Amino acid sequence: MPARSVTHLEDQIRTQLLSKRVRVTEFFKDYDRLRSGYMTISQFKRVLDQSFGIQLGPEDEQCLLDKYADKNDGTVNYRYFSEVIEASFQPNDLKTNPMAKTVEPAPYLGTQRSVRLLSPTTQSQCDAILHRMIPFYKYHGINIRTCYEDFDRHHNGLVTESQFYRSFPGPPDVTEQEMRILASKYLDPSKASLCNYLNFHNDVEALKSQMVEDFEYQTSPPSTGYNIPGKTAEPRSLEDVFDKIRVAVYKNGIRTTEFFRDHDKLRSYIITENQFICGLSLAVGKEAQLSRSDIQKVVDFYKIPDGRVRYKEFCDLMENAFNEPGLEKNPTLDVQRPAKGALSRYLNPLNDEEEARVAVILQEMSETCQKRRLMMYAYFKDYDRSKAYTRNITFAQFGRILHFLSLHVQSEDFKLLCRKFEDPERRGDVNYPAFVQAVDREFVGFTIDSNDAPKLAERPKTPINMKPVDISKISIPELTGKIRHHVLVNRIRVNEYFQDFDQLRTGSISQTRFRMGLSAMGLSAIGQLNLTDSDFLALAYHYSDPNKPGNVLWQDFMVEIETVFTQVKPNLEKTPTVQVPSPESFMVSKPGTLDWRRVTDEENQLVEAVMDRMRQRAMQRRVLAKPCFQDFDRHNRGYVTGSQFRQCLTYLSLSATEQEAAVLQKKYFDQAGFNYLRFLEDLQPSEKPEMKYQTRLKELELVNNRVFSLEKNSCTDLDAVLTKIKSQVMKKRIRILEFLRDYDKLRTGRMKKETFRRALDPANLGLKGSEVSILENAFESQRDPGYVEYLLFNDEIESIFTIKNLEKDPLVTPKQFSVPIEIDQNVLTDVEEPVYNKTMEKLSEKVRMRRMQLFPLFEDYDRVHNGTVSRSQFRRVLTELELSSMVNEREFQILYKKYDVKIGDKDDVNYIAFCDNIYELAHFEWRKP
Repeated sequence: MPARSVTHLEDQIRTQLLSKRVRVTEFFKDYDRLRSGYMTISQFKRVLDQSFGIQLGPEDEQCLLDKYADKNDGTVNYRYFSEVIEASFQPNDLKTNPMAKTVEPAPYLGTQRSVRLLSPTTQSQCDAILHRMIPFYKYHGINIRTCYEDFDRHHNGLVTESQFYRSFPGPPDVTEQEMRILASKYLDPSKASLCNYLNFHNDVEALKSQMVEDFEYQTSPPSTGYNIPGKTAEPRSLEDVFDKIRVAVYKNGIRTTEFFRDHDKLRSYIITENQFICGLSLAVGKEAQLSRSDIQKVVDFYKIPDGRVRYKEFCDLMENAFNEPGLEKNPTLDVQRPAKGALSRYLNPLNDEEEARVAVILQEMSETCQKRRLMMYAYFKDYDRSKAYTRNITFAQFGRILHFLSLHVQSEDFKLLCRKFEDPERRGDVNYPAFVQAVDREFVGFTIDSNDAPKLAERPKTPINMKPVDISKISIPELTGKIRHHVLVNRIRVNEYFQDFDQLRTGSISQTRFRMGLSAMGLSAIGQLNLTDSDFLALAYHYSDPNKPGNVLWQDFMVEIETVFTQVKPNLEKTPTVQVPSPESFMVSKPGTLDWRRVTDEENQLVEAVMDRMRQRAMQRRVLAKPCFQDFDRHNRGYVTGSQFRQCLTYLSLSATEQEAAVLQKKYFDQAGFNYLRFLEDLQPSEKPEMKYQTRLKELELVNNRVFSLEKNSCTDLDAVLTKIKSQVMKKRIRILEFLRDYDKLRTGRMKKETFRRALDPANLGLKGSEVSILENAFESQRDPGYVEYLLFNDEIESIFTIKNLEKDPLVTPKQFSVPIEIDQNVLTDVEEPVYNKTMEKLSEKVRMRRMQLFPLFEDYDRVHNGTVSRSQFRRVLTELELSSMVNEREFQILYKKYDVKIGDKDDVNYIAFCDNIYELAHFEWRKP
């Protein structure tokens, strides 16, 4: 078969597979476990048919096998077939151009492109219609796919012919006959009356891309006539290159270190020249518009004798663009800021003739704008609707706005304007604020400082030494006392506010960080305790570090302040017997409180006399004074003003002269106002609650020392206790060792008696305190009387399942432990046994005669179905069955004793055993009365 047919068949298969987005090799690999690249003919056909859905005739299959099958062993080279279909090329094959080996498939957006064969005349008409419609689509920004996708519910790229006519976005001059020609071109040959609009969209977009003109930019001296920075052809010096990079880093927020550190595995801050060039080009090559010579200047500046480059110094310089390192230590430092307009986008340079023509065009537009009083910026801004405020519009939008404003320019002049004001970083967009500023004289979008603008004077970067402070006017003990009071009241841990600043734990930090820690503690103007500058300087000078000038020994400060909690030196856990004084001794009065011990005797006697008179009058009249003061205290701070204090005294009829009121204010006044809570505490002292803690301890000790026990139904011997535990273990199927071994970390086999009690509680065995004491005494360790041999106890409990070390004595037959029945343990006396037998015979005889059913009535009272009822319910059931009249009170007590069951601490009756015994005496069948 000729090679042309094979090529046509391969193109058909390639179109179908690439339309389905299928990786051909992946489906063949499943049949080739050894990855040899070959498979059998039947496997090859199976993959094409089942996996790819390609149905080939016998002639087509034979055509493929003639090319890809090996005639010697009957296998198919699927790897070669995959390479041909996927149109992949070998990277090691340097003889052939890689672009020549690529194959452009026909599919678009996942649909198989199907083209109808038209006559040459019809095809030429279709091409003419498409070329006539492209300018209309490009000008109006029409997208063909969005016009039809609402009708394409299945997203297969097909719509009906009527839908194609209905949503046709053609120009108004397209006739109905031309629309029919287009519809006939894009009709799907395999699906009648369906048009492939995606093929139509693809053709339109391809023609649009052909019409895009690539402008060639020439380098020339910058234009300075529009108050916009221009682009220079080449930087004059290395400083100019650094300025370009610094501006790009600052505008785009680039972290330059991230582009170099991957090349520096050892963190030596030195990389090779090629690595530095790659990192710099990737970081700011496009943003700063760096040429090869610009990058080489930077490389030569930071190159060391061995040919490598110091990138860390370059990154430090760029990271601090228009900033100063360590600015948090010098917040008042004036930062050198860039000049106005330095960060603005520049205009593209043109040659002298073009610059002159642009100036003439802009002058004409400026005169027209001034005559017509146009505000152009608002019209341009309406088209800036992207995700961010980019200050850019497209060429089409730029021409549309000029046409709307009747600023008509010729085609060549429009191209010059687009080239002049095009954004250098976003090709195809116009910097419209720069254009408006060049035309409208009243609009200012960018400003540029002149070269003669005064520069900020450089400030010294060394820290300013703190001036010595005269601490004679400030009492350090009084100041630290206020801080201790603040720390005690707010329960502050001083260590938490300073240790983050001292990462090496040297105990010394800078004065600025010491001030930051004090502010975080609330010792500032916005905190609870205002620490003035003079107070801080006194503290800093008192705790200054003699070895590091300008630092503070914060740990010494912490130790002295936190004595409010320990009252002694640190490490109080090493001396637990030290008597610690009360923390109230560190409480200080609020600022402004008068020390009443320094007043004269006359004032003291006057205050005592006034308080005695007021106290007696308040007691006689049963005056409730606090609500009166609270009416004036809206924020419940405990303070009122002096005038409000006198109003309250008048309202409460607690008369006082002007001198007496002034003395009372002098005693109870502080910086916040009149402390009426302290005044009322002296006027009407409240009864302090009696401290009964010690009394309660003595009463509790007396209760615990009682000789009698409050336990009920507890076991009194070891066998009963073990039987109780074994029954619980057998019922719950638990392992006692799991609860005990966690308390024996060293696996010694013994534990303390207190620990033994604690370990048995989670097992929920229901043991009383006396029963646990019996176990402790029985399994007490011989070496340590205070310990219990819990392994021996566990072996005894585990014996209910098996015998320990049974592998050493295989002939022994283990005896299975059986849980004793509770009613079998209820033993009657010799006197009670005959009475019980006679009672059961009477009841069984009546049940036999009337064929009674006992279970249903008992089950009505057994809500939890545990086989028991209470004694009152037991008697009630017998009454309903008319059997209670046959049993007197003594016989009832004997029945209770015989069928007694302990449910918690309550005595219930096992009605199942009672009914079984009655049925047995009545000679009923098993559970069939």
